Amino acid sequence: MDTESLTRKYYGYLKTLPNIKTFSIISSIESALIILRSFQLTFDYLYSFIVYASLIFVIFKGKIKLSLFIIDLSGASYLILSVISIPTIFAFGFFMPLMAYILLGSYRELSSIFLSFMVSLSPILFYLKYVTIYTLYIFIIALIFHIYIYTVNRKGVKILGFKSVQVAIPFITAVTEKNKAPLENFLNFISTKTNLNILIYKLDEYLFTIPQIHFGIFDSVGSSRFVYEMENRIGKNIIVFHGPGSHELDLASSIEVNKVLNEIIKELPQNDWNKAKFYSIISEKIGNFEITSLEFDKFKISFLERPEFGIDDLPSSLWKYMLISNNYVIDCHNSFMVKQYTREEIESLKAFIMEQHGIKEEKKLFLGYSEGKLEGKCEGLCDNRIKVVTFSDGSRKISIVYLYANNSTAELNAALKNALKNVVDKVILVTPDDHSCTGISLGLTYSPAKLCDEIINKAIELVKTSLSNMKEVKEIKYKLIKVKGVKIIGKMISIMLKALEDVGSYTSKTFWIPLISPYLLLIIILLLQNLVKL
Repeated sequence: MDTESLTRKYYGYLKTLPNIKTFSIISSIESALIILRSFQLTFDYLYSFIVYASLIFVIFKGKIKLSLFIIDLSGASYLILSVISIPTIFAFGFFMPLMAYILLGSYRELSSIFLSFMVSLSPILFYLKYVTIYTLYIFIIALIFHIYIYTVNRKGVKILGFKSVQVAIPFITAVTEKNKAPLENFLNFISTKTNLNILIYKLDEYLFTIPQIHFGIFDSVGSSRFVYEMENRIGKNIIVFHGPGSHELDLASSIEVNKVLNEIIKELPQNDWNKAKFYSIISEKIGNFEITSLEFDKFKISFLERPEFGIDDLPSSLWKYMLISNNYVIDCHNSFMVKQYTREEIESLKAFIMEQHGIKEEKKLFLGYSEGKLEGKCEGLCDNRIKVVTFSDGSRKISIVYLYANNSTAELNAALKNALKNVVDKVILVTPDDHSCTGISLGLTYSPAKLCDEIINKAIELVKTSLSNMKEVKEIKYKLIKVKGVKIIGKMISIMLKALEDVGSYTSKTFWIPLISPYLLLIIILLLQNLVKL
């Protein structure tokens, strides 16, 4: 299973909680009922719940939604037990494992267990006649949870050398608390140093780049915002393309992003650019790949599409062949992956990259550029801008439609091509595999750009504008910038994915064990009490 699919599979288990307003309404209703019930029973019934709820707010450190979530669940159980012949104190232990699970995002495992234990124990001050049986009850619940987490951690240690929780907590914290520091510190720790290559080619005032970087992991972590940072620091007349590689080429932190950008900015004004001549625009089909190339005398830029089966993260090993041949391929990321690459497909790409065409007749290259913004919101876009660049060799016109998205559905890609088939000879949808809008909440996972009328209409407008702006390119230059000692995730990502598959499979099947333990224990206690009475 590939990196993206595996991440989607387990990240997709996380669901969005209802909003605070919903929880507040439920809490208000429950509070009113508990107050009314305390008049019928005793005010200790009310005081115990106030102490319990107050401590939950304290240990959750201002996370109102999560606090109300636990309080509402416990409040409902508390009310139910008050009308049946089961001591109400046991309601405070029902959601202790769930509380401990959630606290793992903010505390170490032993601290999470201890805090959930103490909060669940606190109401015993008002139910002293149950102190022995209830303390034993929640102690056993805590022990079961501890043993379960120990088994999960052991699996992580065997594969990664780290406890599973040590790996999971920084990721959870980055999503839930918008605090990327723990995750980037962890990624820095496991990262490996390498030298990266950044190809930049310049067509008059327009810059295009293919960095040996993958734009992940998610949100603002690692190199997820590399595209935006490069645009902000270099200027708007730049398009950043996605080359071969997956999450193994993620930069470990924003520090590494700045390191790479600083080197690029330092190199841009230098006079060591290589001048080139334009030959032609070539379209060809190799196996399942459709390839459109801008061929120059000293280098070649090839846009790769795979319309039938999707395209998503070509192997990073292709960089070796690109650097040898100066044939640089762009992973267009314009059709959601439905079938993995075969070995034969990758070998055919290697052969294509290494193929040399010799000297050809020089032609004029024409370029037209336009950029616009969508007024509405289209699903799957991380930014509402659209860039269009149209190339022509005098006989054919090729338009690149650049969307800030993680990928695209086949439907959107096909609709764009169909809408512009009579305007230009070929339309190529390109996305940079944008991860900046993934992982921004517990409910938002990886989502490709989907069919949206506004995208189609704006693309038509911008392509026509680019055609009207077309002019002959007077200067073609390129250079390869090498950045040394950059920290990337590297091969560790493969080990992490192995852990994600094994540990994720185990926990998805067994996470319920601690959650049901309070109910099973209560049933056992009640049965034993009945036996003693008999």
